[in-house]
Amino acid sequence: MEHTEWEYGRELFGVDRIEKTEEILDFANMVFSMEYSSTDFAALLPKAYSPKRSGIPIHHMIREADKIKALIDMYPVTLRLQGKTDSAVRAAYVGTVSVHPNARGRGYMIELMKAVEQDARRQGCALMILDGDRHRYQYYGFEHAGICCSFQIETGNIMHGCANIYDEEYMAHAAYSFAELEEQSSCLDVLYRLYQKRLVTARSREDFLLCLQSYGATAYAILKDGNPVGYVNLSADGKTVSEIEVDDIRELPRVLYDLMMGFDVERLDVSVGMDEMAKTEQLEKVCDSCRMYMSHQIKILDYEAVLAFLLNWKQKYDTLVTSDYVLGVRDDQTGSIANYLLSVAKERISVSRTERAADTVMGELELVRVLTTDFCFVEQQKGEQSKIKNAPAGWFPLPFYLPDADTF
Repeated sequence: MEHTEWEYGRELFGVDRIEKTEEILDFANMVFSMEYSSTDFAALLPKAYSPKRSGIPIHHMIREADKIKALIDMYPVTLRLQGKTDSAVRAAYVGTVSVHPNARGRGYMIELMKAVEQDARRQGCALMILDGDRHRYQYYGFEHAGICCSFQIETGNIMHGCANIYDEEYMAHAAYSFAELEEQSSCLDVLYRLYQKRLVTARSREDFLLCLQSYGATAYAILKDGNPVGYVNLSADGKTVSEIEVDDIRELPRVLYDLMMGFDVERLDVSVGMDEMAKTEQLEKVCDSCRMYMSHQIKILDYEAVLAFLLNWKQKYDTLVTSDYVLGVRDDQTGSIANYLLSVAKERISVSRTERAADTVMGELELVRVLTTDFCFVEQQKGEQSKIKNAPAGWFPLPFYLPDADTF
């Protein structure tokens, strides 16, 4: 590789540096438009790139002759368990990963990924999250985590399903209407409180609507007798519900019926996390089929904090048996092993470093894959050969899922 003079920079810009923000967005839009379709990051991610929010992402870039040649942006996210600040983990969402076509093969992405991880650690982030090609990012220590369920609902399903649930008189007329949410909508405070009832939240009131508008999605208030009783987030093509909240979950099928009839949708895909069991129960009644798939890719930086958070998350919807379990984590780069004691007691869940012998040892990527995704079920079928044969019953898989509105 020829020697090239370049410089690395970490920059945080606000609205007072419009020209710098525009330069960065122009570069990212150009690279993504060459590889995919026409891209406008300010429109795709208003929560990060709209003028009033452009000071939030941290830009890591490499320049040649003062021109950007490679870029990675880091978007800070705090995951809170039922909105509590004392049950939270700080995360760095990595996105807008782009290299100029003429600068590829120079190792710039390797350098930037190292810099972003160092920055995330300095800021006290317990994990990093990203989305993209799995095998490309495994090279940097990321692996898919979590399980998402996607329910496919067609017109016939919702009609027959609702006929089995509700009486004929109730189905004779529309029960719910939908109003597109705007910044001036008077019901946003009510809907945000409904959002905060989710087991894990990642948005402030200020960025609630902007997050829902990510990737061209449209957010609607769900109205009954003119009063807000929920909200639904529809994808840009109107065929996917990436997030829905209703104050009476038993009404979820009826809401979807009125949505599909009112918007003339023949098929709707509805995605939920494995912790949303009440929704799953209702969606099963009206779906044609359901598929499970892995969620986002993560890299754990602080095993004590992340494992404790995920265990507490699962404890909120599935009682964990009281037990201890020692998990050995092998560094995929150095081969060194650190043991962690996972302890579930009646009043407290804790994770701490320990000198006790490990019940199982796994590499970093293997750990995420086995303990959080549907590959856990495959591992459980291996009997004596299973990596988790001695694990406390029901502890795994651990949850990890964020709606599209929280991604970057």
